[in-house]
Amino acid sequence: MKNRNILKIFFQGLALMSIIAATFYLAHFAKGSGAMREVVAFYGYWGIAVISFISGFNLTIPVPAATFMPLFLELGLNFWFSIFIIVAGVTAADFIGYFLGKFGRHLAVYSANGKIVSRLEHIRERYRWGPIVALFFFASLTPLPNEILLIPLGFLGYRFSRLLPVVISGNFLFNVIYSASVVEIFRLL
Repeated sequence: MKNRNILKIFFQGLALMSIIAATFYLAHFAKGSGAMREVVAFYGYWGIAVISFISGFNLTIPVPAATFMPLFLELGLNFWFSIFIIVAGVTAADFIGYFLGKFGRHLAVYSANGKIVSRLEHIRERYRWGPIVALFFFASLTPLPNEILLIPLGFLGYRFSRLLPVVISGNFLFNVIYSASVVEIFRLL
């Protein structure tokens, strides 16, 4: 069983590295490719929105949409507007996870006569701001999907209005740092 997990992690890492290498290749190829420019010109920012939404909700191989920033820039898309679109797409995916957790909470209310929910409310009151602070650092520093924390926070009953600014600011910070880093690495190659 342990060997299976090691192999699974190895192949996921290999897939991630392959996607990153392919992105760098495509960005380099796009410099001289009229066909590639036409494809991005056709889909443009809508394509970025779809990619960011999918990457925001992908738990199997989490590849941030910002990984493709060199390709977007080589094809003439604006850096800051691309960041804005990526943050919007990832945040939309994040809150689908939040609402799944919220829905699970409602199911728990009906199935267990409220005992589980009362325990969860006690936990939420005791550790009110800790999970929100953890969510900010998780969203701004890790390339993993934020649903890992948002689903349990939705289940615990944290309010959407408290989590929204934390997720947006964390996603913005992560994508700016990650995009700038990927673009700089691409320039050095």
